[in-house]
Amino acid sequence: MVRSKQSTEQSQAKKDAVFEAAAEVFARYGYRRTTMNDIAEAAGISRPALYLIFENKENLFCELSDFRLNQAIDVAIDALATSGELRRRFIQALLIFEKVYYEPVSNSPHGEELMDTNQSLAADVMMKGFARLVTAFANELKEAEQNGEASFDNTPLTPKTFVELLISALGGIKKKAKNTADFRRQTEQVAQIFLSSIVD
Repeated sequence: MVRSKQSTEQSQAKKDAVFEAAAEVFARYGYRRTTMNDIAEAAGISRPALYLIFENKENLFCELSDFRLNQAIDVAIDALATSGELRRRFIQALLIFEKVYYEPVSNSPHGEELMDTNQSLAADVMMKGFARLVTAFANELKEAEQNGEASFDNTPLTPKTFVELLISALGGIKKKAKNTADFRRQTEQVAQIFLSSIVD
């Protein structure tokens, strides 16, 4: 039993290392130009060993998207759980999520291609992940409403639709922001405007 657990942990650690290497290679070359051999070399393993872990490049990319998305959601949830004022925690959690999930892709010269590939190859992963993200932020707002930190009395939105609309707005910012600093600034501004409708 212990040996089985250790084996599982080692397999996951190896997979995580491949994900980190693959993310760097995709950012450097884009999806189309990246080969499994490029990723194997970057991860320090043989190509046959890589194929024992992932069926092909498409499978690896989809699993990487799932890994990175859930990694970003986890750190956002941790930020939401810290003590302090709701507005600060909420915005910090949004910025941390985008820093882990979106910014590494946006800083790549192949960012647009990678985002398009993400939408086409990993649509199911994205849908499931963002549903988890929305739930986490919405639950935080529900709790804030129960504690008197927020009120939805003056808006037709529910906590869930509030978060969904905010995330949609951030999607628009991603297409127009000039750089990472501009994206962060606009993200904070839009989040402040949204939160002003429910927080005094």
